[in-house]
Amino acid sequence: MTEMIFVENVRFLRGSKNFRNEAPVVEIELSPYWIDKYPVTNGRFSNFIQSGGYSTRELWTELGWSFIQSRGIQKPLYWEDAAWNQPDQPVTGVSWWEALAFAKSEEKTLPTEAQWEYAAGKGQVIYPWGDEIPSPELANYAPGCEPAELHRRSTVVYEHPKGISRIGCYDMAGNLNEWCIDNISQNYLWDFYKQNPVFLSDEDAPHVVKGGSGLHDEDCLRCASRDYYRPEIRDNIVGIRCVRNKRA
Repeated sequence: MTEMIFVENVRFLRGSKNFRNEAPVVEIELSPYWIDKYPVTNGRFSNFIQSGGYSTRELWTELGWSFIQSRGIQKPLYWEDAAWNQPDQPVTGVSWWEALAFAKSEEKTLPTEAQWEYAAGKGQVIYPWGDEIPSPELANYAPGCEPAELHRRSTVVYEHPKGISRIGCYDMAGNLNEWCIDNISQNYLWDFYKQNPVFLSDEDAPHVVKGGSGLHDEDCLRCASRDYYRPEIRDNIVGIRCVRNKRA
């Protein structure tokens, strides 16, 4: 599944008043871009492995290359786990560096936090599907952060058609968080220009993830919710969605 959705030049209200790290709520502008309709699946990621993505130096940053070489990494951490490795499940067990290298292999990149948030709710709704309270029919999540199954698994990326976002993206709430290009920031006070914002501090510092996972509660499914992990994390709570920026 490589279908992408085109986003025109837009202005929208980013953030929320719920938490200080989601403030201030201001209108920002984004240039046109394409975003994956579905998260990157195992079936799609297998092309990266089979084409030698893990041994193609030019796809990796210096730190990313050092990371996979020093650990002998040649595939995602859960690649051989039947609970996570079915073709239409979203790929997981990938570090930020693996996510970025994969995106580069498709001549794409990781979304900025702002691009991801607009694609999820257009700054108009609480959750990708609207303001309706989450339910298992809408997303794979853990009410109260208590998963129903101790030995959980991800759902296929088209499992929740009623939960699609306002622009038509699937699986933007729950199942897996998704890596963004940005480093985490305490809030949005750094953004003076309000145009194509992206916060980059240190490649080796924690990066933003968006969307929540099967281990997260209802609050984490909000479009404005933000979390972060160090780039080397390869847990089964993070996946990939790519963007392609429109060239001027």
